[in-house]
Amino acid sequence: MLPAIHRVGSEVRTRCFLHCGREGETGDRALAIQADHPAKLWRCHQSGCGCGGNLVSLCDYLKPGGHSGGRPRGERFKAIIADLLAMKAGEPRPADDGETTEVLVAPERPQKRRGNVPLAESPNERARGLTALDEKFVVDVAAMSPKASSYFRRRPFLTPEACRKWRMGYLPRDTGGDHAGGTMRGRTVYPMLAEDGQVLTWFGRDAEYEAKTQEWIAGGKEGAEPAKYHFVKGFERGMELFGQHRFRDEAFREKTRQFGLVVVQGPNDVIALDALGTPAVGLCGADFRVREDSRLSQQHRASAGARRCASARCCACSRSSRRSGAGPVIPPDVSRG
Repeated sequence: MLPAIHRVGSEVRTRCFLHCGREGETGDRALAIQADHPAKLWRCHQSGCGCGGNLVSLCDYLKPGGHSGGRPRGERFKAIIADLLAMKAGEPRPADDGETTEVLVAPERPQKRRGNVPLAESPNERARGLTALDEKFVVDVAAMSPKASSYFRRRPFLTPEACRKWRMGYLPRDTGGDHAGGTMRGRTVYPMLAEDGQVLTWFGRDAEYEAKTQEWIAGGKEGAEPAKYHFVKGFERGMELFGQHRFRDEAFREKTRQFGLVVVQGPNDVIALDALGTPAVGLCGADFRVREDSRLSQQHRASAGARRCASARCCACSRSSRRSGAGPVIPPDVSRG
C-alpha cells in the first residue's frame, strides 16, 4: 500500500519508501520530492539519513536489486533509463526478477490564477459586494446626467445592448443609498474580467477628462496630469487586458487566427471594433508597460497569428514584432477615447 502523500509548498512529502537500507519506518513527511523541478530533485530528512539526488538516483534506490548509492552505472544505469523511457511512452515496465514496484503519483496541485484575484474571492467583504455593480449602471442616455449623456451620444456604438454585453455603463452618484461604487460614482464604468468571466475590478472613465486636460495644458502643465481612468487601489494594471475574457471563445480565437489580434488603448476602442467584427483587446492606460507574465505576453506566446500592437508603448508586442517581422495593425480612430 502506498504511503500517504502531502503537498508542502513546492514539494511532495511522504514516508520514505526507498530501498536504501533504512531500519524501520520514517516520519510520514521525511521524504521530500520537488515534483515540479525538471530534474525531480529529492532529499530524505530522516534523522541520520540525508540521502538525496535527482530522478535517476531516486530510481536507483527504488528499483529492486542492490542499489548503487544513488549513482548507477553500467547495466543498472541503462536499465533505469529504459524504465523511464518506457514510462514516458506509456509502456509497461519489464519486471525485475518477478518483483513489482508501486509508482508514487503526486497529487495535482490546484492551479491558482496569477495576478489579480476576482472580487468574489477577495478577503474584503466590501469588495466581494461589488461583483454585480453593473446592476446599478444606467445605459439609457435619457436617464443619465447631461455630461454622461453627451459622452454616450458622441459614441453611437455604445448602445444599450452593447453596454449590457460588455457590462459597462454610467454609474450615477446616487446609487440607492448604499453608496456602492465609491469613487466610481459619476463616471462611465467598465469591468476588467478574468479569462473565465469573473470580475477582477471595475474602473471608471472621467467624462470631463478632455476638458481637464485642456485646462491643464493651458495652465502650463502645472501639477499632476489628469487621469483618464480611475482604478481601484491595489489592482495590478500591468497584468490584464480589457476583453481578455474572450480568449477562450472559439469564434473569437478563429478571428484572431485569420486577422491577428488588434491591441488598442481604451475599452471604447475594443467595443467599437467588436461592433465591426474585429477582434481586439485594450491596454486601458497611456502609461501602460506590459509585464513578461501579463495576459498580453501570454497571448503572444500562445498565438502565432498575433501581430504588432497598435500602441508604440507596448514593449511585449514590439519585441514580438521585431522577432517575427510582422507589420503594425493600426485600428481606425473610431471611438475618440
